[in-house]
Amino acid sequence: MSKLLRTILILFWLGSFNFFANGYHLQFADDAKLVRLRWKAGKIPISLSTSLIKQNQSLKFDDDIAKTVLKSLETWEKIANIKFEISWTDKQNISPQGKAGDGVSLITIAQTPENLTLFGDNSEDVSARTRVFFNRRGVISEADIVLNSYQQFSIDGTIGTFDFESTLTHEIGHLLGLEHSTIIGATMNAHQGKNGVYNLQSFSPRTLSEDDIAGVRALYGVNDAEQNCCGKIAGKLVLATNKPAKDFDVWFEDAQTSRISGGTVTDATGNFYFEGLSEGVYSVYAKQNNLTNKLFSAEKIGDVEVVRGKTASTYKKLKNNVRNFNIQYIGFNGHLSHVPVTVNSGNSYTIFIGGKNFDVKNIKVNFNTANIKVVPESFVAHNYGDNLSTVSFEIMVNSKTMNGEYSFSVLNQNDSVEYVVGGLTVENFSNLWSSSLLPE
Repeated sequence: MSKLLRTILILFWLGSFNFFANGYHLQFADDAKLVRLRWKAGKIPISLSTSLIKQNQSLKFDDDIAKTVLKSLETWEKIANIKFEISWTDKQNISPQGKAGDGVSLITIAQTPENLTLFGDNSEDVSARTRVFFNRRGVISEADIVLNSYQQFSIDGTIGTFDFESTLTHEIGHLLGLEHSTIIGATMNAHQGKNGVYNLQSFSPRTLSEDDIAGVRALYGVNDAEQNCCGKIAGKLVLATNKPAKDFDVWFEDAQTSRISGGTVTDATGNFYFEGLSEGVYSVYAKQNNLTNKLFSAEKIGDVEVVRGKTASTYKKLKNNVRNFNIQYIGFNGHLSHVPVTVNSGNSYTIFIGGKNFDVKNIKVNFNTANIKVVPESFVAHNYGDNLSTVSFEIMVNSKTMNGEYSFSVLNQNDSVEYVVGGLTVENFSNLWSSSLLPE
């Protein structure tokens, strides 16, 4: 491997995970995570392989794939100071691993040995992979995207296929220097459901979450149309014992709408830092990572005002009330999974949650926004096996609810609190499985 150039490989697949709240992550050139990866120039050259528009077993030939590729690129262009220079090429293969690359940032779906080696033993699960070339200064020189030719893609929501636009929009985020976000409803979340999960189409990742937007703006700034961006939040969390609150998840919600605006995680000293936020007041929340043996109840840190060009600060000593239960799944239509549930404003829906050790007869569920309400008498316990507690409840989504990602809290009988961060995403993509249409 060159001393000056390194590569990163990114997977995007459907799999199992726990509900964390730390949001967008950046890619770094160094182990200390001080040198961010980003393109130096404002214009990023992208070469589209003709394999994308040739008939093959992975793409429905009647789909307008070329138009969809441009749409995914434009999704990122609209919200940050970046511009793609697009060309078509007969080139099929990406640059091999371990070299500086050929200087061509290629998007391809060609079923060639060179491309398929990127997937290894994961070809049955992984929808795409991105390889990024960069130097010690973190300047990206090339980024190649390979869509898995062993998978099926569509743009019309065909059941059992990956949504082509959702997959590509995610991978372009990697090409720009973003890592995976663990906010459930973010486009840059590590997991994408195929069309048919919850008996719904998997269109939600086509649209960027506020967390995705903050991430790319942290790298490239905003376009000329934005006048109120961007500011930063820095803070510190300590335990009741005055020790640093290490690896705590912190997320930010717009104080007026309660939409998730982004999130991060505390470092070894309990500090956290987040940038790319528009001006406004944000409610800050924190909870302990679900992979630890001892779990603490989630807490609200407070409200913070963000001003363009400045860094707001906050500090909190946590109560550290023990949480003795865990939420592992969200669900819809009787299915439990790890992908967000898409709903529409002006409708009501039955939502499922599953996990460990919570009392299905005594839990309470609340949304921070008054526009999404839980029907108290709607809770129903379900039997999904002895090792999983499962309950469903009805929510009413007011017609005034803004599109975006929302969290809800789950309170157990001992008043300990867990949050499902970004588990519900309000979109224009239709969810016809509404319990009822709410009055205006």
